[in-house]
Amino acid sequence: MPMPHRVMEQKIKNRLKGKEGKARIDELKKILNDLPNYRSGPYGQIRKWVNEEIEETRRRTKIQHHNDFAVKKEGDFQVALVGAPNSGKSSLLKALSNIQIRVADYAFTTLRPIPALFDCGGITIQLVEIPGLIKGAAEDRGGGKALLGVVKSADAIILLHDLTMPPDGLDTILGELQKANIDSPSLLICTKCDCPDAQENFAKIQKRYPEFITLATSAEKCINIKQLEDALRELTGLIRIYPKSPNQKNADDRPIVLPTGSTVEDFARSIHKELATKVKYAKIEGASAAFPGQKVGRQHVLADEDVVMLLC
Repeated sequence: MPMPHRVMEQKIKNRLKGKEGKARIDELKKILNDLPNYRSGPYGQIRKWVNEEIEETRRRTKIQHHNDFAVKKEGDFQVALVGAPNSGKSSLLKALSNIQIRVADYAFTTLRPIPALFDCGGITIQLVEIPGLIKGAAEDRGGGKALLGVVKSADAIILLHDLTMPPDGLDTILGELQKANIDSPSLLICTKCDCPDAQENFAKIQKRYPEFITLATSAEKCINIKQLEDALRELTGLIRIYPKSPNQKNADDRPIVLPTGSTVEDFARSIHKELATKVKYAKIEGASAAFPGQKVGRQHVLADEDVVMLLC
């Protein structure tokens, strides 16, 4: 007997998270093979949606980049990559997401915001590379107002600085963000840390901007990229909860992503609102459990990477 269609819909969403292009199409085809061969009813509708999504994904893959300044939010969390021209934003975006974009050693290579989805340990983060901001951006120089509008709508901001350049460019960017009433960046990433004098310059940056969490990276040599991924995951304030059905030996591979502080009831509601009213308790494995398989109530607060079996 197939599982309830609502549960299947949630599983499909989890399987597709962070996948675009050929990877998404391949996963959709696998999902079609896994579905019961019903042509009507809820499962018939799911099969129809999957076929339509395959065609829509094929259409999207013909477009290399979004041409409008506005960026549609996708994934669990959106981060704007902000910096002066040629500060290493494209290289970092490419290193994290594997998106094929133009990277050159001169300014203004990127002319429009470029979004890319990045699977950060089960949390889908949308990185948006903002073209290099210049002095006067808040007054719309270089189309700055539209670009700053994209930055303002992001969930968090990462400021990038090239360690081979003087720090004056950072002051310019921070000034433009302040004029546009945009919150301060959450992280300051210093790129090209493998260049001569990089360590000395990084120490100067840390001393000059003590209010920021700073990290020195090199996208070309993959230095501190893993540390950056960890910092990004922590920045989201999200937790990963792995569902497990009573008849399953192992938990699902893809987590359900929830805000920190979420309860068993919140987890059930994320699967389906009716399930939240029916669930009586849950069995928990992970950091929030006193012991593996602990039975807890609906208001039990979950921790990152908990495995949860809901029982009605």
